[in-house]
Amino acid sequence: MSRTVLPRTVKTGIASLVVAAALSGFATVPAFANEFTDMAALARSQDGNGPCAGGGYDNGLNQNDSCDGYGGQSHAWCADFVGWVWSHYNVQGQSVLTDAAASFYAYGQKYGTLSSTPHVGDAVVYGYTNGWAQHVALVTAVENGRVTITGGNQGHSSHPEGIVSTSSTTSYQVGDSPWGQRISGYISPKLQQATPPKVTVSGASGTVSGVANLTASTTAGTYGVASVQYYVDGEPVSGKLTKAPFSYALDTSRFPDGKHTVSAEVTDVNGNTGASRAQIITSNGEATSTFHADFNGDGKADVGVLYDYGQESDGTYHTGLWTYLSTGSGFAKPVKVWDNVSANSGSWNWDRSKVTTGDFNGDGKDDVGVLYNNGQQSDGTNTTALWTFTSTGTGFSNPVKKWDNVSTNFGSWNWNRSKVTTGDFNADGKDDVGILYNNGQQSDGTNTTALWTLTSTGSDFTNPSKKWDNVSTNFGSWNWDRSKMVSGDFTGDGKTDIGVLYDNGRQSDGTSVTALWTFASTGSDFTNPSKKWDNVSTSFGSWNWDRSKVTTGDFNGDGKADIGVLYNNGQTEDSRNKSALWTFTSTGTDFTNPSKKWDSGTDSWNSETSKLTAGDFNGDGKTDIGVLYGYGRQDDGTNRTGLWKFTSTGTDFANPVMSWDSDGAISWNWFASKLG
Repeated sequence: MSRTVLPRTVKTGIASLVVAAALSGFATVPAFANEFTDMAALARSQDGNGPCAGGGYDNGLNQNDSCDGYGGQSHAWCADFVGWVWSHYNVQGQSVLTDAAASFYAYGQKYGTLSSTPHVGDAVVYGYTNGWAQHVALVTAVENGRVTITGGNQGHSSHPEGIVSTSSTTSYQVGDSPWGQRISGYISPKLQQATPPKVTVSGASGTVSGVANLTASTTAGTYGVASVQYYVDGEPVSGKLTKAPFSYALDTSRFPDGKHTVSAEVTDVNGNTGASRAQIITSNGEATSTFHADFNGDGKADVGVLYDYGQESDGTYHTGLWTYLSTGSGFAKPVKVWDNVSANSGSWNWDRSKVTTGDFNGDGKDDVGVLYNNGQQSDGTNTTALWTFTSTGTGFSNPVKKWDNVSTNFGSWNWNRSKVTTGDFNADGKDDVGILYNNGQQSDGTNTTALWTLTSTGSDFTNPSKKWDNVSTNFGSWNWDRSKMVSGDFTGDGKTDIGVLYDNGRQSDGTSVTALWTFASTGSDFTNPSKKWDNVSTSFGSWNWDRSKVTTGDFNGDGKADIGVLYNNGQTEDSRNKSALWTFTSTGTDFTNPSKKWDSGTDSWNSETSKLTAGDFNGDGKTDIGVLYGYGRQDDGTNRTGLWKFTSTGTDFANPVMSWDSDGAISWNWFASKLG
């Protein structure tokens, strides 16, 4: 996955690719010697190529193209190269392989091919620990006490993006570090002699929200088809389905909004596999809270998490509500303040919950709101409800339903088409709920979107009131899927406004175009959206909406809410994830150009495993930024998650500090966490 700086390429002939069976310490010639030798020759034929040679490298399944992004640098591409080589041969189980070097280690564990002995055609993984690895390359020769490896994304002085290169070493034992990175193991591809079955996945393409109903069509190879299993980004999401059309309801709300790869792997009765993929963009409207969540009313913002425990044996969905209370200098360890099983509240499906926070009753303590998906009635009516957990200062009441579209005769309301936020839109001291709603596409291709609010009465909420839509205002097309919504008092007049970071696509020269729009609250309504910034008219260079995670807060303490963006700058050649924190400062009537307040520098920070929140965590009048960070599954099987804090200085942000770490204390699944 990373660039490894190697010595000058060794000029060995193709004959040197033959395995020396009698060589002490190495494996004997395998049954597929010709195929492995061909693999090595294919890899070596790419020497000197960069990430975009031949259109890029990947295995056509759960790996992204090595040329995805300028110079191939949207991600490191060593895993893509090895996967590309393997994909030319009848290798079993390639759905496991992703852009991560560690996925090859996982492949070896799954198929029993991980060893300390190098074989031609093996993937050699470097620096593996707890589900992460520094690099992967391909063994292309084993002879005379030397191992030769060929890899992509390897160092070259005149190619900062890395190239394919070949080098040899006598230091080939597991634990050796021939090029500064420790060898962790050799993983042999499991070749199939039979013609594998084929599969095509349907039901997942383009931008999707809610449930994607997947099906697969299969064609038998040498043997009959036994099962189909679905994966997202290399992780299995279904069991092995045995009955055509292999239907599976994929709940896309379980995955962060953005690009994902869905693949289907078909297995025949003899264990041979085939696979295919589809690329999707999930757009479920992850809820965005305003920049306050002071649950105990002490003047310092806290963090809330709705946590998914899955299903009980009786089919009950189990969900818990946790809070991290601010101590001023950090956060106390999380405390579970509610769960539906212990509270005998019936089943509560986390997958059907969009979470936000606000002081809905105006008592100075923030509550938790959940927009809940009640599914579809037999007549096709979509049903949605709004629930609130009211803070008592020391805990929360059981959730109370404040609104639903059926009992109020409001017509159909589709949860999947709702993006949720909160704010005091009418400045009465009680927070309301705002929803950006997707009305679909008209026959002429116009995308239609509406802004609705549910106004708090203190004890309840009014029916939703439509405050704006792009059709009745003759505003042109507005694509809900391309909108990331936040809320804050951008003008400083005491009323919460709505902000949208909008994706304008890509220009012919490859420049990504993004704009910032605001809907200003008048107290009883909202103005038409006004464009406050875009990267083209301001000559700011390319700004990729897909790589932007948005939050709001009064970062400089001037009484006006600003916009914060955690931006994904891809990966370096040595496998480090690059991220930066930018702010758009409100002037009251406009926003400044974005200013970079922090970047990950020589450290690694993955914005894709970061969930943002914001609040004045230390009570100094300036909003700070919090990140719930996912470290993934550890070697001991536990999930690790950390809570980090970027403290605002008014003009800048301090480097992030970890305020809590689940490691050694509790297994905490980042994917099962929704921030409030």
